[in-house]
Amino acid sequence: MSFPKRTTYLWVILLVAAALIRISAIRQDWVETYYSSQFYPFISRIARFLFGWIPFSIGDIFYFCAGAWLLFKVYKGVKQLRQKKPTKSILAYGLLSLLALSLAVYILFNALWGLNYNRKGIAWQMNLRVRDTASSSLIGMTGLLRDYTNAWKPRDTAGQEFNNSRIEAIRSYQALQKTIPYLAYQPYSVKPSLFGILGNYMGYSGYYNPFSGEAQLNTNIPGFLVPFSTSHEIAHQLGYAKENEANFVGYLAARESSDSSLRYSAYLNMFLYANNELRYMDSSLARENFEGLSEPVKKDLAEYRKFLVIYEGPVEKLVDAFYHQFLKLNEQPAGRRSYNKVVLWLLAYYQERGVI
Repeated sequence: MSFPKRTTYLWVILLVAAALIRISAIRQDWVETYYSSQFYPFISRIARFLFGWIPFSIGDIFYFCAGAWLLFKVYKGVKQLRQKKPTKSILAYGLLSLLALSLAVYILFNALWGLNYNRKGIAWQMNLRVRDTASSSLIGMTGLLRDYTNAWKPRDTAGQEFNNSRIEAIRSYQALQKTIPYLAYQPYSVKPSLFGILGNYMGYSGYYNPFSGEAQLNTNIPGFLVPFSTSHEIAHQLGYAKENEANFVGYLAARESSDSSLRYSAYLNMFLYANNELRYMDSSLARENFEGLSEPVKKDLAEYRKFLVIYEGPVEKLVDAFYHQFLKLNEQPAGRRSYNKVVLWLLAYYQERGVI
């Protein structure tokens, strides 16, 4: 089977580009110094400048069009196979076209954002020394997070609305950059997802679109989760691809805020992560911590459990399984449990600075 020269050249370009990405990913120091600290901030600002001012999600429209195009191609291919017996040449061409498309997506994804999975990251930047979590420090830190969660529980839910959450999250990063300049966030591009309640069935609270530079929020989740989810997605925009790092950066920003909804959302998330880690050490103590939460906080958690039960289903499980494998393939061997690894950075921060 022979191909036109143009097709051959395209394959050579794709293979060389993919190989260069894999070689680059091996060198954490190179990724941190040149990609994550120089190239990525430049292209991400351009993307936010181009699309951030548009009130709706350009990235979601792109995803919808890409999905529709892919379904059309599959339908067309199946129809052709039914109409005539496929030859080896046709099957080979179709397979190679699919591989070429997959390579192109892989290259674009990594060039526009994905190489950040291979950077040294926030712990290296802040010179945090990660210690063993099995210590009295974890017990003390978890207790503090429980107390802060109770103290910052807002009396009303007005601050949990998306527009307020977006504004307060942006302000918190503006405050944070005064002490950590490399976490400066501008221009802004934080938008509600156009997929609406579908996000509940798919099991996500937000996501970053590397092709448009937009942070997308599922605004149909319980309101008290929205503020910290917003801060988390902004951290992804700043180049912290790993979930534990995005959690930690989002938390650092949230604690700079005076907004009760954002602070409460952040403390509640961090308490749940820390108490879950503590449960592996001392389940009785973890249970006592949970019982020590105020009744309004427990009411929120009961609402969240009810929410999860309502939207649990085969689609959510399928997406969850896919995302678990995606994280494992991108330098996060713990998969979905990578979110919980934020406890490592929290504990190091607490042990070295005495605050949380």
